[in-house]
Amino acid sequence: MSVQATPAERLALCQRFALEDLSALEARVRIERARDAQGGPAIRVQAVLHAEVMQICVVTLEPFPVEVDDEFTILFQFAANMPEGAIAEDAPEPLDTPEIDVGELIAQHLALALEPHPRRPGAVLESGGGEAQFPELAVRPNSPFAKLGQLKHKM
Repeated sequence: MSVQATPAERLALCQRFALEDLSALEARVRIERARDAQGGPAIRVQAVLHAEVMQICVVTLEPFPVEVDDEFTILFQFAANMPEGAIAEDAPEPLDTPEIDVGELIAQHLALALEPHPRRPGAVLESGGGEAQFPELAVRPNSPFAKLGQLKHKM
């Protein structure tokens, strides 16, 4: 199936994930019956998503465009069919209802695919002038940090 976020959904995701803009979010999703590692019945969800996002650069605080392309596969199993204590890394996700919220899966994986500290290409954090601008942050000559600074050239 093909899924596309509506303008209202994109606006809600912008607010939820603190995005400047989300001009497109679409995914191709395949849902099929499957088996878990022990041969029990499961449901496999595979998706390829594409998003066009406007994020804020952490250096310049200016918006810049980002294209997100990601794919994921999740195996679900009804909680009633899961063995006791199945909390292994490769264990299926428990499913309590017969419905899977595909839109929420796509939204969650979009959030995981976004850079948490986005930096516009070419953005450089200016260093220098910090001590003059913020004298309280200057390293004191008799502090332990001054001693560590003297060791820096030996590394």
